[in-house]
Amino acid sequence: MVYPFSSPNGYEERLNQQFSGYINYSLQISPELLNSLHEDLDMSFSEEATVVAHQNSPLPRYTESGPDREIDWVIADRDKLVGYESKYGDSLSSSQLQDELEKLELNAEGRDFVLITVTPHTTPPRIIGRFENDPVHWISWFSISRRLHQIKEAEIQSEQRPILRMLQDLFEAEDMHPFTGFDHHDKLQYRYFIRDLRQELVQTELENPGKVNTSSTKDPEPSSWKRLVPKRLDVPFVRESREDTWKRSRSYLTATVDTETHGVHAGIVFNLREIKSHRNYVANSLEDLIEYAADRDLQLWASMNSLNQWKVGVPRTDDPAEMRSWLEDGNKNAVRVNGTNFKKAIFVNECSASKPSAIVQKAKKELLRQYEDFLVSDELYPWSTLEEHE
Repeated sequence: MVYPFSSPNGYEERLNQQFSGYINYSLQISPELLNSLHEDLDMSFSEEATVVAHQNSPLPRYTESGPDREIDWVIADRDKLVGYESKYGDSLSSSQLQDELEKLELNAEGRDFVLITVTPHTTPPRIIGRFENDPVHWISWFSISRRLHQIKEAEIQSEQRPILRMLQDLFEAEDMHPFTGFDHHDKLQYRYFIRDLRQELVQTELENPGKVNTSSTKDPEPSSWKRLVPKRLDVPFVRESREDTWKRSRSYLTATVDTETHGVHAGIVFNLREIKSHRNYVANSLEDLIEYAADRDLQLWASMNSLNQWKVGVPRTDDPAEMRSWLEDGNKNAVRVNGTNFKKAIFVNECSASKPSAIVQKAKKELLRQYEDFLVSDELYPWSTLEEHE
């Protein structure tokens, strides 16, 4: 149903009040719902957990030298005091986080104290890195929304179910939908897929440096820059510790979405034309690569500058003999298919599934598998990165 209350409509204070209010009533039943939202933080509350402070009734003690920060809401049990600093439009500041940490410590009375920042980012804001040695954690509003939609009502107490539905409706009213499956009529689902996949990889070495074009037009034959989504999305993932600025001309790990068939694949892109060491690697490791692909039921794709080749399409094969022919006929610097040279060799695994959450998990699993096989282990690939070797 339509959210029955006045939605926050982008206002931070309204979102904080409504979210913490629902959590407050949920805790009067049990910490079950709240604990499910903190699974990724490796944190759980006991039965004594309760909301002990919020903006209209802040913690009493504060440092004499610093400002009296009003932490958005605070939850305590017998062992810990946890403050939540929420941002919906404004940015986090290091001075504010430091002041709030000090205030929590003053009010902890010997308990452990933790500050959790909640923002609408899909990956942790850079400022969080400054507090890596402090009890400061980050969580995204989007991941909270996704987790709320993953909870099955049959698995929680009946008294918690109305509160769960109200929280779900709150985030739907704020247009913070989780990925619920591809839909030709709802193009934003492509963005939700990328956002959820990025968040699943937050705790790894992989990050997505790109953006998704969301321009739109009513023109039935739009020019390329006006297309809401291209024929096929290429979602690159690179290592956070790469030594230089990422460029699409490099080789990289990728997740792809066919916006017509909604097929999802994930794998590794070797740019044979641009990266000399990579074309030498593919040529010299041909049999190992083909064996790897055959053992894991991978496909070999051939691509030009992008995966959006409207006339030629993307040649693909899962036949080892055909893979060998394509790679051998290209004379090291290209993949040659039916007389046409393509500059990228892409080994991918299909990640389609019936459940939206399973699609995200399959893509994550494949990216991490190839990250391990090619960039952590040296059995297949001799370097630790795809980016630094020309």
